[in-house]
Amino acid sequence: MTADTLRKLYVISILEGISLVVLIFIAMPLKYLYGIKVATLIVGSIHGILWLLFLYILNEARIKKLVNRSQLIKFFILSVIPFGFIPMKKSIYRD
Repeated sequence: MTADTLRKLYVISILEGISLVVLIFIAMPLKYLYGIKVATLIVGSIHGILWLLFLYILNEARIKKLVNRSQLIKFFILSVIPFGFIPMKKSIYRD
């Protein structure tokens, strides 16, 4: 059960992180440089859903005591930083 929750956290952190990078570095330039507003609408919606799912699984890991308070704060901060998923995915199993 614990390995399953950590695996879910690992996978969702990668998906959420990639969606943030795509939103910031692809969709937002498409919107603001070329006027393609639908890019941020689609990618932003996907990213929002993935981020909420990430928070849900992170909370699930906290409830099961798989992450402590400092890890919880660290993972939360890394989730809002572009490319923060890279150190996060390395840290999930290491910590």
